Amino acid sequence: MLALRAFHPSIRRGLHKQLYTNQLPIVRKSLTISGVLVIFWVLSLYGILVGIWWLRLQGYFVTRGEQGGMMNGNRRVAAVALTGHVCDVTMGMVLLPVARNSALSSFFRLSASTTYAFHMIQAYVLFALVVIHGLLYASWVAAYNHARNLTRSPAVFPVLNPTYLYHEVWPGNTSSLGIWRASLIFTGLTTTLIMLAVFITTFPVIRRKHFNVFYFTHLLMIIAVVVICLHASTMFYCTAPGLAMWILDWSMRIYELSRKMDSTLVAVGKGWFCLTVPLPRKRLKGCACHSPLAHFHIHHTESSIREIHPFTTITHLASQKISSSDSDKDIMIQFLFRKSKASRSSTEKSPERRLKREWTNKLADLVDEAATDLSPPSEKAEESDSQRQRLSAQYQTTLRLEGPYFTPANPASYETVICLVAGTGVSGAIAIAAAFRQQPMIEALEPETTLFGQEKIHGAPLERNFSISSFLAPSRATSIWKRCVVVWSVREADYIDLPFWHDTTPGLEVRSFLTGKGRGRVNMEKTIGSIKENGGRTWVYISGPNPFIEAGEKACRQSGVDFFGARWA
Repeated sequence: MLALRAFHPSIRRGLHKQLYTNQLPIVRKSLTISGVLVIFWVLSLYGILVGIWWLRLQGYFVTRGEQGGMMNGNRRVAAVALTGHVCDVTMGMVLLPVARNSALSSFFRLSASTTYAFHMIQAYVLFALVVIHGLLYASWVAAYNHARNLTRSPAVFPVLNPTYLYHEVWPGNTSSLGIWRASLIFTGLTTTLIMLAVFITTFPVIRRKHFNVFYFTHLLMIIAVVVICLHASTMFYCTAPGLAMWILDWSMRIYELSRKMDSTLVAVGKGWFCLTVPLPRKRLKGCACHSPLAHFHIHHTESSIREIHPFTTITHLASQKISSSDSDKDIMIQFLFRKSKASRSSTEKSPERRLKREWTNKLADLVDEAATDLSPPSEKAEESDSQRQRLSAQYQTTLRLEGPYFTPANPASYETVICLVAGTGVSGAIAIAAAFRQQPMIEALEPETTLFGQEKIHGAPLERNFSISSFLAPSRATSIWKRCVVVWSVREADYIDLPFWHDTTPGLEVRSFLTGKGRGRVNMEKTIGSIKENGGRTWVYISGPNPFIEAGEKACRQSGVDFFGARWA
């Protein structure tokens, strides 16, 4: 089903059909046909596991308990073992989607928000199963000790590890093997405490305001996985696929982060900054680059040794890859960001101290904004002089770059593309607009893939290795993209005439919607309706704060258009 969804757009649109208008609590996701199928698949897997294991575990523990004279609590200890096996399988599902360089995500064209949503839901299920597993064990210990006191029968099962008999585990067996078997309870408690810490930090109030606490607490799960494999050896076999992908992913990430890159940080004005980085061309080798949306993770030692932050690039990598010469070792890419502002609900002193510690503000403070002309281009200078003054404040720095990670999106398969963006969410819109602007050049220069895994430009064949992109239709064969409209919602105090739209590309339109100081907000449904009134297939890209994305998604559903909401989590 995932393969059909990935390679057949009509099936993908059908599976994305919403079944429930409101978002589900906790996960904050809409219920779609594909979501129902995933739920059915997971429940079916659990049903098969319970059906197979329960009969075997019940027969094993009941028979062994009755042979030792223990008639009560045997089915409960079987339930403890059963929930443990279900935890094994669930842990495997939790680990599968966490790799950034995921072959599953790339092949099946799954966005990061989709894989992280599956990871989050299954992680909550895992924690619930661990709690049930522990409560069943505690209730069995109480029932077992009570039954022994009533019948004054000898110990059959060791309380520390009921999967063995009493004489096989300490204190019934004082050998090193017996002591090792008794460690089951301690490995289980250690893993439970780590999972509890991770569970607490996933609450939105902690995750959003203290993301580093959330992230570094998650790294404790490395210890938890090792310890839980000592708790139950079956856990290793269930988590092996996810662990292998995770180890490969981290190896690739460490390799990419090992290279330092000389970059330029420029103050654009009104708290906006542009970061230019030379990306090694080999990073794009073998990459189809069909999607205009790509993000990187940036590590800047001068701002923080431990923090790595994701940023969407405003550069269209496909056009840069095709237009640049093979002799060029690097491709220049850019990122746009702005300094954080204090929350209105905060006190006067604490926000200033907190903002100085924020990563983006530390990076931005490296540039001397005093030399930047913050006034808009006006009567006092020509446009060229104003632009020169605006870009005069810059800083040379060194950073490390991890990526690129592409978001599955193909705006070229739609006639009209609308970018509903707010604030710094404009980065993705700039990349999409660049893709639209460079579309004729890409169609002229992009190699055409033949049936036998070769590429040719103007009839000249080029040797090429097989890849997944060999079996995909080239973009120029499906491009019907005629119009691109960017609607940028930004506070009037933060607005700046960004130098990325200054051209006269037919079909490209940029609308700046200023908010604040009594101004209204964008009427998204009305905006979408007015743009798509000419007919044709329409796709909407939405980026900005979560409430803005949620409002945009609601408007898209009411307007009956395809859309993508850009969320980091």
